[in-house]
Amino acid sequence: MNEDQSTKLGTFEGVFTPTILTILGVIMYLRLGWVVGNAGLGGAILIIVLAKIVTVTTGLALSSMATNVKIGAGGAYALISRSLGVEVGSAIGIPLYLSQALGAAMYITGFTECWLTLYPSQNPHVVSSFALLGLLLISFVGAKVAMKTQYLIMVIIILSLVSFFMGTGEGQHEIVMWGQFEKAPFWAVFAIFFPAVTGITAGAAMSGDLKNAQRSLPIGIMSAVVISLIIYIVVAIWFDYTCTTDLLNSNFTVMADAARWRILVIAGIIGATLSSALGTIVGGPRTLLALGQDKVLPFSKYFAYQSKNGEPRFSLIVTGIIIEINLLCGDLNSIAPLLTMFTLLTYLVLNLAVFIEKGIGIPSFRPSFEIPLFIPLVGALWCVTVMFLVNAKFAIIAIFGILAIYFIQLKRELDTPWGDVRSAMFCRIAEWAAKKSALMPQHAKSWKPNLIVPVENPKEWLHMMNFVRDIIWPSGTLRIFSVRSNEKREGLFRPKQQRDNRLDELNQQLRELVLPVKKEGVFTAEITVECKDTLEGISVISQTLKGAFFPPNLAFLTMSDDPAKDRSLREIISIYARQKLGIIILYPHPKAGFGKNAAINVWYRIGSQNRDLMILVAIQLHRNWNADLRLITVIQKDEQKGEAIRFLDGIISSARIPVSTEKVFMRGDYVSALKDAPFADLNIFGFAKESDIAMMHDTIKLVEFSCLFVMESGHEDVLG
Repeated sequence: MNEDQSTKLGTFEGVFTPTILTILGVIMYLRLGWVVGNAGLGGAILIIVLAKIVTVTTGLALSSMATNVKIGAGGAYALISRSLGVEVGSAIGIPLYLSQALGAAMYITGFTECWLTLYPSQNPHVVSSFALLGLLLISFVGAKVAMKTQYLIMVIIILSLVSFFMGTGEGQHEIVMWGQFEKAPFWAVFAIFFPAVTGITAGAAMSGDLKNAQRSLPIGIMSAVVISLIIYIVVAIWFDYTCTTDLLNSNFTVMADAARWRILVIAGIIGATLSSALGTIVGGPRTLLALGQDKVLPFSKYFAYQSKNGEPRFSLIVTGIIIEINLLCGDLNSIAPLLTMFTLLTYLVLNLAVFIEKGIGIPSFRPSFEIPLFIPLVGALWCVTVMFLVNAKFAIIAIFGILAIYFIQLKRELDTPWGDVRSAMFCRIAEWAAKKSALMPQHAKSWKPNLIVPVENPKEWLHMMNFVRDIIWPSGTLRIFSVRSNEKREGLFRPKQQRDNRLDELNQQLRELVLPVKKEGVFTAEITVECKDTLEGISVISQTLKGAFFPPNLAFLTMSDDPAKDRSLREIISIYARQKLGIIILYPHPKAGFGKNAAINVWYRIGSQNRDLMILVAIQLHRNWNADLRLITVIQKDEQKGEAIRFLDGIISSARIPVSTEKVFMRGDYVSALKDAPFADLNIFGFAKESDIAMMHDTIKLVEFSCLFVMESGHEDVLG
């Protein structure tokens, strides 16, 4: 065994001991009798079982997750971060750390209550502060030394339990099955008791100091959970059997008074509270250390600092300060419900993480400790239920708090070296949605712009992406692709390595091109292919994507002043027309561009077969530009104006076009109308077939501004 491994902890000292000692702590000694007095034996056992449902399901979930990934420092935080991402992990890791600090304060408060029964004249704040200082000094020496001290405490706790069971109390020997809840209602009693079962995070927090975390965590945690459940039920039975209800309700140290040898129980209380506090003080800074190492906190480099022997001493000092503040501000009954809420949030997300990973069925989730899917589901649902039953207002505040932390971290775009399952989770959701969508009849009402864009040279498209974005945002999709022909050189194909490098470079250029659109939340995909013929590549990609989720329904092309490119454009139009795609062809004016994006002219002919797509595209641009919209129609005679007005009014009303849309009637021939039309940054026209390219060139020369030409597929419906 190498030196590093020899200094690490095993299952018994690293997981089982801190877990069982945290569970068999201050609540068992100083509040379990009070719980039995309020709730009766039946109510107390019900509270114990309900609380244990949370920890049993969470312990099983945590154990399963621990056997699937390599765990470093941070325990539960590390597991969540490596499953659901650092944003979710930090949103839970921060309240988890606070719960550990609150837990240490609660255990020290319990120690102080016990100490004052022996020395009632002493100042409780002074006692608490000196206890904290002593525990911090032990923690500074190192986790190994701190864990070793717990062996002695475990022996003392065992002796204290023996003394308690040998006592006779008041000799009542009667069982009260259901209490009157005189001191507090059921769920308030539950909230005060619940921290008794939260020790599983104490063992998990030591994950970075274990020799074999994947083996030690399941064995250590679950054995501690089962043994402690048995002890709590037996202690509750003995309390109810030997002590009166009034005594249990009025005397927090009744366990010592009812014991055969009182001093052993007092020693057990002192030992249990101090050992629980010590375990939490050792574990809490390690969660803070992990948060610092992942750079999710301000001043992360200080929290990530470790001494030469690996101790997170700066985090330990900060933890000590937080605990001292809690000691000055609260008593045991006020700290316990806060600890309950923070712990439940952590347990909730742990269960959800396992439920998601197991539920989506990804191959990477292969834990050696398998559990049924219903266990983390029950655990998550019960955590939420208990949170609202205990304190609905605080539960809502806590949930919004972690959501706020999550969105703050999301904006920071944190980079981590590990992967997580979020993409797989959303893929699973998308798969489900795609299957449901495929079973439903398609209708024009569900139309949205799903663009397919062939790009010859990505570098020449940088100025065009804003316009593409304005066509599809916010609900459309974008698939942009480029085809490289595999031309011959000196009778041979290009070398494979050279071809691969060119494709990789091209793909990188496409990724950079769509990145601004992707950051705005638009679904995008970039594709590069190599074919012997460019047109063949365009056809193959388009046909392939027709079978994909969000299949493209609109092809976006551009044209230039160069007639030499018209033949290629005509062939591409023919390909997309055969595949029943709508087509839009943009001519961006080389000087004016899109001006101020302030006005759009839609040249609308009565009976036009392209009217639906023209208006749908115009509405998209109107929304994203906040531009003035103008419908223009050309009439030959004044007598036709009345019919044209009725027609346009009907379209504006039935198509729900903005009421601010201006109607313009140009009298005369089409060419004259183009010359005399009101100014617009973009003019939209319809075209019928690929041979209309000559007409497009004529139109461009007359308008002298950017133009968009539209041809419907027949699947659009502006009235939908």
